[in-house]
Amino acid sequence: MNAMNNNTTTRTTFLFVTLAVLAAPAAATPQLTGVSFDPPFISAGDRVNISANLKTYDNVEKTWDEDMELKAVLKPENRLARKYVTVEDSRDDSIGFLYPDGVFNQRYQVKIDGDAPTGRYDFELHIQYLEDGEPVEIARGDGEYDLTVIEEFSMPVDREGVDLNAETVATEPTVLRPGDDTAELRFSLANTGNKPVEEAEVVPETPENISVAFSGGEEFFVADLPESQAATRTLVLDLDEGLDPGRHEVMLDARYEDESGNQYNQELRLPVRVEGRPDLKASDTSASVPAGASTDLEVDVENTGSQDAETVTARVIAERTQPLSLSDRSSYIGELESGETGTAVLGISADRAAAQKTHQVKIQLRATGDSEEGDSSVYTSTETVSLEVDGKTTNPLLYVGLGVAALGIAAIVYRSRSGGGDAE
Repeated sequence: MNAMNNNTTTRTTFLFVTLAVLAAPAAATPQLTGVSFDPPFISAGDRVNISANLKTYDNVEKTWDEDMELKAVLKPENRLARKYVTVEDSRDDSIGFLYPDGVFNQRYQVKIDGDAPTGRYDFELHIQYLEDGEPVEIARGDGEYDLTVIEEFSMPVDREGVDLNAETVATEPTVLRPGDDTAELRFSLANTGNKPVEEAEVVPETPENISVAFSGGEEFFVADLPESQAATRTLVLDLDEGLDPGRHEVMLDARYEDESGNQYNQELRLPVRVEGRPDLKASDTSASVPAGASTDLEVDVENTGSQDAETVTARVIAERTQPLSLSDRSSYIGELESGETGTAVLGISADRAAAQKTHQVKIQLRATGDSEEGDSSVYTSTETVSLEVDGKTTNPLLYVGLGVAALGIAAIVYRSRSGGGDAE
């Protein structure tokens, strides 16, 4: 590795002091002559070894004190370095005396945060000579003296570190609609960074009216994900009927490591597109019929969904315990556009022994989706309407009996009169 990195710039900044020159002997002026990095191409999340070459140049007075020790402290200088870099190891306590024209290689280790952006990270090298733990002045060639020499250099972070990206690959059914149960959402988890990803754990978080169908879908694991590779997983969801059509998002909480053991936490988003559907509702129709009579039960059916409903029918669900008979079990309405209302007419009879009260009649509504929207699904719902049994019709057998009795009486009277006439 070259002693001088082309991407490194150095310059010397002197901190001047106005104090009089102390009697302590002056040391030769140290300077930074080159910096190199390992690895040479740095990504976010890396641990970087910095090698700094220090050299002293002779000064005019040639006065040296071998008891002095050189201290060189590495400090982040610009915003990027201060925010995203941690100096982990610095041999800055003592490196001994550096003779004029001598060269010393000082090494440091820094940690770049995993979310660090690409850019130029600036550092300062604060160089001092110490005697008995206290800083002493450093002589310069022009006769001036300084307590600290500051050398500056830059470290380029060329590449982003680890990074995961999630996207929806396919769904089953292809078009998701409110009310779909066990809908499959197939998604990919791609490593778009510059390092392998290990031990990835992904936990989905669903929005309102969308839930994970099975407990096994509450967590996903990916052991290894090399650079530029992707893994696919399937998330099974239940979509409530009350889910609004449109774009929704499933959040993925991803936790993972890189090959250096650095840990990361990233929030990913999976878009979920939900199309509209018809939704049939029956009005709370109230009708009345005397026990023993028949009536037409008229039910208003409204399409409250966001798409048209085709081949709409209403069908009475007869229950054995109810004293009702059906003459028209179902009624065909046809097509109902979104927001439109149609009427189903169902013939129904109340048994003569039916209790005088309000009976709840179940109506099953059925429709197919809007074919122009590519929706061939069948949608059903069960509604309840009221039928009041009020009053009671007269039994027709009573009239028949009365008629037979009247005929019998008439026959007896006739016979009696006919017999009386013969006796005279």
